[in-house]
Amino acid sequence: MPYRYHPNSTYFVTYKTYHSLDYFQSDSNKKILHEQMIKACEKFDFNLITYVILSNHYHLLIETQDKTNLNKAIQIINGGSAFLIDKPSQTKQVWQRANKNSSAILNEESFFSVLGYIVGNPLKHGIVKDFDELNEYRFCNYIEQINEHSKGLINDLILKNCKLDFESPESFERIYGSA
Repeated sequence: MPYRYHPNSTYFVTYKTYHSLDYFQSDSNKKILHEQMIKACEKFDFNLITYVILSNHYHLLIETQDKTNLNKAIQIINGGSAFLIDKPSQTKQVWQRANKNSSAILNEESFFSVLGYIVGNPLKHGIVKDFDELNEYRFCNYIEQINEHSKGLINDLILKNCKLDFESPESFERIYGSA
């Protein structure tokens, strides 16, 4: 199903792998997917605001320009990455087919909520255990976001939008580190 496209808009795009299989467990496969994201954004003059790549899904926050085509960009990202990681056999279905995997971001509040959700995804899924490790995670642009906005704002957005709770002082220390 084609996306309803709005020129000069920002989109939250998410895709998961077929049956949530960990096709992107390895850094080399994550790198392939990231390179396809860059390729698509360059080809269609998209601004890749933020992204995260995990073993079985990815999220993007992208800004489109006039005369761009979100469907074709997604084909480059998903089709290109599937082809490159399954080059020897070309037998795997890598990406889940779904009716809708993108949403237009219509206001500033939604923009910052999605931004926090995306950059906090490795923390939400337990891939990293705290903000220091998130700072080192290679397949998310957390560092760029804290440099652009502020560490306090981004960390607050992550905590709010990834539904991270602190039921005990140990939970708080897990995320923030020792005082």
